[in-house]
Amino acid sequence: MIIENVEKENASFITLTNSAGLKLTLCDYGAGIYSIFYDGKSMNVAPTDKKSWLNEDTYFGKTVGRIAGRLSKGRLNYLGNEYQLSVNEGENTLHGGKEGFSFRHFKMDVVHLGDSVAVDYYLVSPAGDMGFPGEIALRVRYIVKEDEPSFKIVYLAKSKSETPLNLTCHAYFNLGGEDDVEKQLLFVNSDETMSYDKELIPLGFKKSPSCLDFSTPKEIGKDIDDPYLTSIRTLGYDHCFLFKEANAEETQIRMESQDYVMDIKTSLPAAQIYSYNYPHIGEELVSGKKTKLHSGLAIEPVYKPGDFHSMSVISDTPKSDFIEYIFKKKGE
Repeated sequence: MIIENVEKENASFITLTNSAGLKLTLCDYGAGIYSIFYDGKSMNVAPTDKKSWLNEDTYFGKTVGRIAGRLSKGRLNYLGNEYQLSVNEGENTLHGGKEGFSFRHFKMDVVHLGDSVAVDYYLVSPAGDMGFPGEIALRVRYIVKEDEPSFKIVYLAKSKSETPLNLTCHAYFNLGGEDDVEKQLLFVNSDETMSYDKELIPLGFKKSPSCLDFSTPKEIGKDIDDPYLTSIRTLGYDHCFLFKEANAEETQIRMESQDYVMDIKTSLPAAQIYSYNYPHIGEELVSGKKTKLHSGLAIEPVYKPGDFHSMSVISDTPKSDFIEYIFKKKGE
């Protein structure tokens, strides 16, 4: 394993390169993924300019929390109490508020685990942080094996008092660095998707309409202009998919380009999928291309929105979840 550490724009970027052709660059700001290369090709979407990556509000590859997604009017009703949270999207709270985990410097450590290397990021979020109850002690661990083209994110959280926590990785994918992802195929092990109001506040899961049915692989762009989608102020997908079965050993999501395949396995029961509907047009990307509509697809495994019981960290009881990304060449 080759490990390189670079300080840039008051942040620390570390790159892990293994013998299977995977090159993963991480950052302590937002405990995030800056770039993923496999077989010499870009697998994700991120601006070449690291300053832009750090400062833009598109959450490129960063850890999102405390609660991923939107909370109406910044109100959290939890265990009989109402908490007013930081609002950062109109009257609503998005991805943890104005200074959610995506906008924090984490402490970093590198750990050698036999045939793997782990990069650990640590953060303590005090009670009342962005309005959320309870102190959270968080570790975000990225694990890369020497001889496999894959990596795993393991979230470990502890709290002194019960509190909700719904973390995810907000990475945008484009396998092989194509102009956009509309011709790439997507499979999601789901037949239910979230419905929303006009502000994209979750209303509840329903049987997926045909435009959101990826239970059989289809091109991402096939139904991306469907009126069902445009009726809620999106320019594509911004929907939560509930997995048919919560099986951490099975592939829940598969994305395929002309040359590459990415499988996602996770302990989480659902995934928010967002087709980069409001990009900064013309921005230089790590792939060598420039940003356009639907340049990438954000795939964000999560707990079910509003299911605070399932996502709760219980007092003095560690809570762990994972997301694993597996890459391969088409036909292997």
